Amino acid sequence: MTLRPIDRMTLAFVGMGVIFASLGLGEAVYRLAFFDFDGATDRLPIEMLFGLMFAWIVMKVARKIYQRRMERSEKINLIWDRNHKIRHAVAAIAPVPYPGQQQAIRVIREEVDRIEWALTEILPR
Repeated sequence: MTLRPIDRMTLAFVGMGVIFASLGLGEAVYRLAFFDFDGATDRLPIEMLFGLMFAWIVMKVARKIYQRRMERSEKINLIWDRNHKIRHAVAAIAPVPYPGQQQAIRVIREEVDRIEWALTEILPR
């Protein structure tokens, strides 16, 4: 599943924000790692490396979360469509004088209603 351009742009902005936020974290790590910190000029590459690594990890996690959410939404929509097909198929069945078949049709209709109710709670339309 590929990301839409707007979603890629959103993730890119999140990544840039993470990079700038991790610059501050990188400086804190640098100060803790090197106690003789006296305005060293080599800290920016270390901070950028830390920021890029942190941003890369955050972007991977955010992308996986988004893809899983989209897959779940796709599965729910598939279930919703199948539920409607079953509902229309059961509605097309003409009532017959046999009580066993009427009972089966009633049970199917009730279960279709329950599925639709559960789907409505998860994904309102």
